[in-house]
Formats: sequence, structure tokens, C-alpha cells
Amino acid sequence: MVEPKVKPIATADYRYRAVGTIYNDAIPIFLAEDVLDQVIDYSEQDQSREIGGFLIGDLHKDKRQYVEIRHFLPAAYTESRAASLTFTHESWSAARTEIEKRFPEDRIVGWHHTHPRFGIFLSEYDKFIHRHYFSQPWEVALVVDPCANELGFFQWRAGEIVNCGFVCVFED
Repeated sequence: MVEPKVKPIATADYRYRAVGTIYNDAIPIFLAEDVLDQVIDYSEQDQSREIGGFLIGDLHKDKRQYVEIRHFLPAAYTESRAASLTFTHESWSAARTEIEKRFPEDRIVGWHHTHPRFGIFLSEYDKFIHRHYFSQPWEVALVVDPCANELGFFQWRAGEIVNCGFVCVFED
């Protein structure tokens, strides 16, 4: 079990905006605005096939546990098609190496992938990936449909993977 780092939510230096439904019985997701911009920009680069990456940050605790996403790392060495994305062994290895080098205090807290022209949902294959590689209660998935300009988070709630909201954090 991963122990959360004790870190109070700094309210004086930041503004927040809740997007979507944030469940009281689930771990809240805090996403830096600049990271959201990076994910969207990356998602728009190739709208002919699924592409993806890793959400980097950590699990923290203030009054309750929360996930903070501070960085985005595009996945290298993926197998990508119009309606599927596979993270290969090389994808995972490259991500671990890059995280150790660039973000040594952080870890993978989730994954991102696109659904060009398909909408925001997790397919059965996506759920398989989430169950087997992102099975911690604080690990999340972010799906972007760059053609429809839509996005959505998914998280664990009562043992199920559900669509959820997040808190966008804006620096002042």
C-alpha cells in the first residue's frame, strides 16, 4: 500500500475550479492547468489514431487523501491504431527512466489516451488496462476526444471504474 505524503492544499497561491462530478467517497483529483494544456495540445497532434501518455504526480493527504497531477509525459514506443493504443514494455521502461530523471519526487498516478471521433468512455480493453496496470484506488485515467473537444476522467469508486470530475488548479 502506498502511503500518501502529508501536504496541505495551498489555497493562498492558487485558484481552483471543479469540473464535473466530484464524489465525496472517492479520492479527489487535482490537475494543474498547464498540465491540462499540455495534454490537450498533445492530444490534438494526431487525430487519425489513438495516442496517449502518463500522468505524473503523487498521492497526498491534507484533511483527506487526494491525487495531484503535476506533469504529463507522452508515451513513447506505443502500438497505436485508429481505435486502440497499447503501451509496450518499452513504453513503460522509457517512462520510468524519464520520471527518475525529470521528476524524481513523483510517480505515475494515471494514464491518458485519446478517442478521436469516438467520445469519452472506457472501452472494455481500456478497463482491462486500468484494472491490471492502474489498480490502486488513487490511480486515474483521462480520455480526450480531440475532434469533439471533450475530455473526461475516470477513477476507482467502490471497486468500480467510473467517470468523474476533477479540480483544475490555476496559478495566480
